[in-house]
Parts: sequence; C-alpha cells; structure tokens
Amino acid sequence: MHSETLIAAAGLFVITALTAIALLFTDANVSCAFAQGNACASSCRSAYNDCRISTKGSSSCDAQYQACLRSCVKH
Repeated sequence: MHSETLIAAAGLFVITALTAIALLFTDANVSCAFAQGNACASSCRSAYNDCRISTKGSSSCDAQYQACLRSCVKH
C-alpha cells in the first residue's frame, strides 16, 4: 500500500474509534431531550405555517411562533 492510503486508513480508524467512544458516553437523557425539543420545534413551525396561511401573512404569527419556541426550550 502507498503511505497516503495507510495514513487515510489510520485517520478513518481514529475517527471511527472516537465516534464510538463518544456514543458510549452520550447521556441517553440528552438524546431524548433533543428529540423531544426537535418535535416541539417542528410542531411550532407547523402551527406558524398554518397561522400565516389562515391570517394571510399576519405579523402576529411571528410573536406566537417565538413564544412557542421559547416554551420548547423551557421543557
């Protein structure tokens, strides 16, 4: 093998090993909270889009959207 190939393979191995170690030490609660926060934010975006459509682009939707996102962060 060429030395460049060996270096690339070693680099890939190191990255894979570090990723595996990081996954072992990741707190499941953090992952769960992130997933729940993501679902909450998605719900806020959906409500925001519905508001913008039903009010024909009212700026009041922006305030509701921000309040919704803040509630996602608090939970």
